[in-house]
Amino acid sequence: MKKLKVLLADPRHKTVGAHSYFVPIGIGYIGSNLLKQFKGQIDLKLFIDAEEIFESLENWKPDVIGISNYIWNSDLSKFICEYAKKINPNVLTILGGPEFPAGTGATKIEDNEKDKTYSKCFKYLSERPCVDYFAYSDGETSFLEIVKVFIENNCLTKEMIDKDKPIRGCVSLKKDMNGLHIGDYIPRIGMSGSVKNEGRDVIPSPYTTGLLDKFLDGSFVPAFETARGCPFLCTYCDQGIDATKIATFSVDRIAEEIEYVAKKLRDRKGTKAIIMTDSNWGIFEKDVRLSHKILKVMDKYDYPQYIECITPKSNWNNIIKINDKLKNRVQLNLSMQSLNLETLDVIKRRNWTKEKYIEFLGKLEERGKSADSEIIMPLPYETEKTYLDGIKFLMDNGVRTLSYTLMMLFGAELGRDKALKDYGLKDKWRILPKSFGEYRGKKVFEIERICVGTKTMDYQTYLNCRSYSFIAKLMGIAFLKPISILTKKIGISWFDLSIIVRNKIKDKNYKGRLKELFNNYCKESHEELFETKEEAMKFYSEDKNYKLLINGDVGENLMSKYTARGILILDDIISILFDVIRSDFPHKLNEETRAALKSAENWLKNLYLIDKIFSDDHGSSKKENDELTMDFDFPAWLQDHKQPLKKFKKNSIYKFNLDLKKINYIQTEIDSILLGGKDKNRAFARYLERRYSEVSFFRKEFQKLH
Repeated sequence: MKKLKVLLADPRHKTVGAHSYFVPIGIGYIGSNLLKQFKGQIDLKLFIDAEEIFESLENWKPDVIGISNYIWNSDLSKFICEYAKKINPNVLTILGGPEFPAGTGATKIEDNEKDKTYSKCFKYLSERPCVDYFAYSDGETSFLEIVKVFIENNCLTKEMIDKDKPIRGCVSLKKDMNGLHIGDYIPRIGMSGSVKNEGRDVIPSPYTTGLLDKFLDGSFVPAFETARGCPFLCTYCDQGIDATKIATFSVDRIAEEIEYVAKKLRDRKGTKAIIMTDSNWGIFEKDVRLSHKILKVMDKYDYPQYIECITPKSNWNNIIKINDKLKNRVQLNLSMQSLNLETLDVIKRRNWTKEKYIEFLGKLEERGKSADSEIIMPLPYETEKTYLDGIKFLMDNGVRTLSYTLMMLFGAELGRDKALKDYGLKDKWRILPKSFGEYRGKKVFEIERICVGTKTMDYQTYLNCRSYSFIAKLMGIAFLKPISILTKKIGISWFDLSIIVRNKIKDKNYKGRLKELFNNYCKESHEELFETKEEAMKFYSEDKNYKLLINGDVGENLMSKYTARGILILDDIISILFDVIRSDFPHKLNEETRAALKSAENWLKNLYLIDKIFSDDHGSSKKENDELTMDFDFPAWLQDHKQPLKKFKKNSIYKFNLDLKKINYIQTEIDSILLGGKDKNRAFARYLERRYSEVSFFRKEFQKLH
């Protein structure tokens, strides 16, 4: 019998840049387990790029297609299945993943008080007759079951479907289309053991077997899963339906994979990072043991240089230990989601206290790290006041605050009918940034459902909070960190300052580029929303609007887009901040603080290269060297800002170098991403979006003369 052609895909749109940049570890596990179980019987190919998938459907003509189905590729996955059926009606199509009414934590599909899951799964598959099966159990097991039955039926799709019976771990439409076949739930591999047993090693490594080598070219961040499952029940998350036991890989197995990747990437240009995909990496003692192994790889290959992870929701001391062991290279952010106790009860996140969080922040500061925290809104029982109170707590404790609108995910408890009724959740629809494209003559868009109101926060209040969240994001950019350090020393609340800035630019009499930026952000925040998914798709399908989408005029991540554009007017932002400090907080100022403010303003306005980079002559007509004289040594104080200000009130002179080589390099980079060769502003904003956190990259070289 000929080999079975199996195509596994984690498809990603690439119209204006990939939404996801991680190595597709999920389909890697499925593929490696298939090759183990059906050795010599399968010809396997893995894909990310959408165009490559369509080309493979046309030329290679697979027998079976398995697709990871997420919010950022759900409609693309549907179209891939439709197109595959046009080419070969007998191809077997399987979807799996979280973008399904049953979610990722459910072990049953049934109608109950919480939600009509059975009905919604039936509707979902009825709208996708091109999909033969949806794997609701883990892909490594359910996909294997499908392939097993397929081979037993001599690779004849029609015979397989005509048997009209369920397959373990999968959901499918009945032959007469009047109901569902639901196969028995398959327990997760490694679930029979405990965390200590580390039982998932039976799945061959997709890295060390070479299955993922094509993705190790430096373009993608290698992803590692040390554990599958989440013990928490967060109601905004599609893993929070049922608390799941944790199934793990062994420490030695993961360490071997990381070393394999390090050998492949050490001499290649591109990413120097890895990501740990666990829901709570660092929560277990085994994660600390793994850090000892990773350190040996770091010492040998100087890789990885940075580790992304989802910080654990408890056992914070473990992740601190891991970071210390790994040369301070670990992402250490702890997201609060809300600081309103009533809201925390609803979303099941009462596993921390403000006191513990402040202690955690202190440990971050000791290690020279700044903290980020996500706030989700509008959540149940959150009001404008509680939202702002939470932001104030974070900002005044030096946390960079990132606000996100609540996504009403299929499988999340807050996406269910009962939650909508209990909390008065109101929804609208918007396009997911970077998640669209035109394939084989069809425009495909990923449209997300979001919450824009609750019983305690109406739509207008939501927009008000969202407008403030932009100011908070702007106040959190790395370029402004020196000002926040100074204001804290003076005794001025960074949050209070941000509120005054927002009110100032909202005043009808105020003029300036920041006001224009703010107004455009607010306008677009409203205009990007639609009442239905169909309305959004119709709008973007029109040629004129699709062109706007391609150009980035619409459909972008507004927070990132306008923050980047805000950096282009950094001088304006610095000016308004210092103006507000002097005009609204005169009681906080004395001789030392006024001298510090003046020097800080001069220093920051002369420090960054942004205006030089953005100008057409990019510094070529200006002096290559400048000197700055100050009567307060602000840069020296920044290095030791716990010291009294008066110790640094002395004359100081600094010499600046423009570094034209750096300017020219950035200019070249910008030119390479110009859209249609016209809009330099947008191209530079996109470049800044990627690099603005690297403050030193945009800073002049300087030397203290006196």
